[in-house]
Amino acid sequence: MSTLSLFFPLYFTLAALFLTAIETTLFPHLGVPSVCTPDLNLALITFLASCSLGWRSFLAALGVAFASSLYSSSPGIIQPGIMLFIFFTGSRLNQTIFMNNILPQAVFAGSGKLVMTVFLGLLAAPSPPFSTTVIGAFGCALTTALFTLPILAYLNMLQERFRPVNPDSIAL
Repeated sequence: MSTLSLFFPLYFTLAALFLTAIETTLFPHLGVPSVCTPDLNLALITFLASCSLGWRSFLAALGVAFASSLYSSSPGIIQPGIMLFIFFTGSRLNQTIFMNNILPQAVFAGSGKLVMTVFLGLLAAPSPPFSTTVIGAFGCALTTALFTLPILAYLNMLQERFRPVNPDSIAL
């Protein structure tokens, strides 16, 4: 095991902080309505769910879930819990759906955002009408799916680039 692989969870946690900063500053500055702001960290969660790295991918998903909840308006552990649920669901679908294909991964990330937005909208203190929650959830799901496509393409390209040609041999 290399030293770089020990820091694998840290890389994704720092990436989640960077993506959270983009979500909270760039999209509102560009005039994107809050109901259509994508959740870019779901791209990281979906990518980690498609990896087979064992405990390191779980620690990275845990770091992403808590880093993305730092600037969220949802109370307590609800948002990280939902993101970890999405991670575990995605890791169970890993061999049947994902297969390093970014389109099903983006659809899964959008579906995860749909469930997350509806659930958090229903738990909100001044609960908005259900139709408004559903319309906002579909807007968030669509933008999340669209914005996760380039992130997932980049992460999958990096994964393919650094995958050893012969996993049984050790290269120095």
